[in-house]
Amino acid sequence: KDRKITRTSFLDDAFRKNLESALRFGNPLLVQDVESYDPILNPVLNREVRRTGGRVLITLGDQDIDLSPSFVIFLSTRDPTVEFPPDLCSRVTFVNFTVTRSSLQSQCLNEVLKAERPDVDEKRSDLLKLQGEFQLRLRQLEKSLLQALNEVKGRILDDDTIITTLENLKKEAAEVTRKVEETDIVMQEVETVSQQYLSLSSACSSIYFTMESLNQMHFLYQ
Repeated sequence: KDRKITRTSFLDDAFRKNLESALRFGNPLLVQDVESYDPILNPVLNREVRRTGGRVLITLGDQDIDLSPSFVIFLSTRDPTVEFPPDLCSRVTFVNFTVTRSSLQSQCLNEVLKAERPDVDEKRSDLLKLQGEFQLRLRQLEKSLLQALNEVKGRILDDDTIITTLENLKKEAAEVTRKVEETDIVMQEVETVSQQYLSLSSACSSIYFTMESLNQMHFLYQ
């Protein structure tokens, strides 16, 4: 059965309402202006669902929403220059309709890795997701630190609770930073392997643009 697609935008005041409705009733949801991405969508993209008494629930903010099995979501932007963070790209199927030599080369490299080195491709995707999660956690820790400091009444050194909180935040931030550095090292190793297939992906990209330019020689090539 055909379902009417719901259009909304991250800039729309009714965005959350439209999102909740689509989740409940399974309507396809098209979200525009993804360059203004709202983190409230993270649980949806991460598929953070749980089952309770036959119900499938997903949490948006502080509210549990019933998730329809037919729910699908599409994110779009009209800005060809926008750069998406790696953690977002790793959680969605990325389709770039703006074909450039570099973007096509990147897509070709991804396809070559999937065919020739699926292990490297999978590891690369996992690392991109981890890096995004670590960076998000660091931002959350920074926010928690500022919030803790704003709630201090009187001298910081006289508040044992805030001192303990700050020490815990510092330890966790150091641990997350260490994990970020570790994933960076592994990512460099993965990229070294990927570079071995760069010439092939570059050749594929060149062939495409050569064939595309043939219509300038004769209209029959269109």
